[in-house]
Amino acid sequence: MFRIKNLLPLLILGVTDAYLISHPNLLGKLGIFVFKYSMIKNFPSALITVFITLGICYGIAVLLELNREQKWAKLALSLCTALALFILAQVIFKFSGGTYAHTGKSFVWGMILLPSLMLYIFGSVWFSVPKTKIDQSI
Repeated sequence: MFRIKNLLPLLILGVTDAYLISHPNLLGKLGIFVFKYSMIKNFPSALITVFITLGICYGIAVLLELNREQKWAKLALSLCTALALFILAQVIFKFSGGTYAHTGKSFVWGMILLPSLMLYIFGSVWFSVPKTKIDQSI
């Protein structure tokens, strides 16, 4: 999880997600104005919101990876992965129909991308192979 190969896609997809979230259509802009969602009103604030969310998830994932052998870390990783999966399912369900479906495709896909990135972070820790030390005494 500490490698640059995991951080680079997160940075690129995080910027893409912030761009998509900050560009809804007219109905989406009206909803952002009415409900006072200042955290996604424009690109810089959406970028800060996305990177704070991903940074917290990444920090939790690093902490859980460092304590991988302990029982509480395995349980917490299971809970974080399940929570990210639940959030993804809820966002897909919410933005598939009703008023939210008319907020623009870029906005909808941006909202779906954020929990997908959270699931990627926790899933990469879940499926990473633990490193073992090689005994060189032979």
